[in-house]
Amino acid sequence: MKKSLFIVLLFAFTSAFFSCSSTPKEIPEMTSQELIQNGQTNYEAGNYKAALVWYETAIERFSDWPNVYIEARYEIGHVYMKQKKYTKAQAVFNEIIEIYKNSTPGSLPAAYKKLAEIELAKIK
Repeated sequence: MKKSLFIVLLFAFTSAFFSCSSTPKEIPEMTSQELIQNGQTNYEAGNYKAALVWYETAIERFSDWPNVYIEARYEIGHVYMKQKKYTKAQAVFNEIIEIYKNSTPGSLPAAYKKLAEIELAKIK
């Protein structure tokens, strides 16, 4: 119980520390989900530059994990949509859809393909 409480408090502190308004300079070792969660926290706070850093770090550190790549790329496209950088967003969402076309059915989470299609429809 004490160990799990410590982990929860450590995660909360790390999230609070790194979700401040500045862009993180050094990112400690974290799971892919912690990196993506920090990106989402910064996105929700309107700190899009920092959010992109968190998502790009997840991609860099977990480059061999297709599920992480897809999720982080989708989140990057979502940031571009919020910033009204539609050309960049469109490229990201098209890339995601292309990855699904070239992958084995069921090997990637289906939600991101559908979400990418929804976002693309908003651009066109």
